[in-house]
Amino acid sequence: MRASTLGAVFLGALLFGCALACVALQAPTVVGSALDWPQGPGPRGDWSVQGAAPPLRFSARTGENLRWRAALPETGQGGITVVGNRLYVATMAPWDPAHALSAAEAERFAHATEGRSVVGTGIDAHAFDAETGRLLWTRRITGTVPAIYSYPFSDATSASPVADATHVWFTNASGTLACFTSEGELVWQRRFTPTSDGPFNKQFEPFLVQDGARSVLVHMEPFPAPDADPSELHGRWHHLVGLDAETGELLWTSADALTQYNAPTLVASAQGPCALHARGGPHDVPERPVGVTLTRLTGERAGTAVWRYEDPRGNHEGALQTMAHDERFAYWALRDPRSALVVLDLATGAEVAEISLVHGVSVTSHDAASGAWTTQRGIDLELGVFPARYSLIAAHGHVFFQCYAAAFGATTVGPAYSFARVDPAAHTAEYLEVPTDVVRGTPDTFLWRTPRSARALNSRGVEVTGDERSRWDGWDWVFNGSPTRVNERLYFTLASGVVYVLDSSREAFDAQSLLALDDLGPSGAVWSANSISYATGRLYHRTAAELFCFGAR
Repeated sequence: MRASTLGAVFLGALLFGCALACVALQAPTVVGSALDWPQGPGPRGDWSVQGAAPPLRFSARTGENLRWRAALPETGQGGITVVGNRLYVATMAPWDPAHALSAAEAERFAHATEGRSVVGTGIDAHAFDAETGRLLWTRRITGTVPAIYSYPFSDATSASPVADATHVWFTNASGTLACFTSEGELVWQRRFTPTSDGPFNKQFEPFLVQDGARSVLVHMEPFPAPDADPSELHGRWHHLVGLDAETGELLWTSADALTQYNAPTLVASAQGPCALHARGGPHDVPERPVGVTLTRLTGERAGTAVWRYEDPRGNHEGALQTMAHDERFAYWALRDPRSALVVLDLATGAEVAEISLVHGVSVTSHDAASGAWTTQRGIDLELGVFPARYSLIAAHGHVFFQCYAAAFGATTVGPAYSFARVDPAAHTAEYLEVPTDVVRGTPDTFLWRTPRSARALNSRGVEVTGDERSRWDGWDWVFNGSPTRVNERLYFTLASGVVYVLDSSREAFDAQSLLALDDLGPSGAVWSANSISYATGRLYHRTAAELFCFGAR
């Protein structure tokens, strides 16, 4: 079914309300209250929350609406979890050249480390006081497969902590999952062997869901591929697993796999919470078939598929995304040469429409010399478009994403420095140019079409990274954190530490849609690869060097 029938689908939705009721927009059964941010994707598991409005403007450069800041012992890129008065976050273990791999280890893990030397297998789990930023405790978690420090696509801290009122679960992507009490006492550990023939996943996030009286931790682990030698590490398939959160006991393994690059989200249904996840992508990811699955997470049929969509277009990079959905549809973004947004019925997985992202689109751009705005309608994008990985989010009947503006430093994709908004009902795609940075002053001065830089400086002022691409500003080919939605606002954070705040509720997608351009520190001296967390009207964020709490004082 293609775009010409999309209107009929909306009419059908009204007639078949019973089918759509099973995916009504509501919070899945997660552990934690609406005042907390109990896991990387938030209390709903889809990077969205409703609550008291946080301050629109904040700046680590000027201290505007900064409640507190705290130094972090080392770089890292996982998200921030807030439950009650506890804040949890992970960093890599402090880097010391004396801890470099031996020649034999370097050869063994050459593919995982890409031959780089600033690598390690240990992370530190931290608990802070969410009100003051005071460090409460730190625990070391060791793994087996080394990760590159400040890698612009992932590291061993990439998966955010998960917490409830009494416990917290930390993932070291190097091969260990650990459960602690909120006071830092180790309860249990689970070891797994990550794939060592490629980089870690950047965006997979564990979930905590309630299954009757039992809390279930939904994690991702690799297993032998179908009909494969169990001892063969290469080509293993990744699956969701359900673990008893209290003991670490394996309860179920998902029937359908997901690629390690994929970022599932939680979906509410009459059958309980489900995970939307996908397969496909570059670097010879093995999981098949390419496409999307909605998997049950609780009940007697936990781990089985509600539906599976098999993409007939063949392999592509659609799975390198956060799995966006709303109350009716799931969205599957395909990059060039397909350059389309595929719309799936959330109740059945049936394809509803394929919407072009390059033909007949609207582009609103800014002329820095004159300050004038122009909008071109019904045009074709000659340079194509590359939806930035992990930037997909749905709000108010639209789908939003960031567009990469360059590849390896060269402007080879378009449109220039823009965000996109797609309307699946009207079958339209719109692009809005935004500034690349701001110079604080009275008034602020915005920079346009000016490449910036990032730098993974830790709190000691030392650049700790194993990859020069960590200096790219986030408009180039790096993995920025997933956007966060707080009420009507969308927060997109780039590697440079610039945070864009968009209004998702405006009828027009124009210059007024950009509400604020916030920051996490001095231009060119900041590196961030995670998402904003929200709790009780406050925003929590991090860089390679610091942890921040922004809120009205």
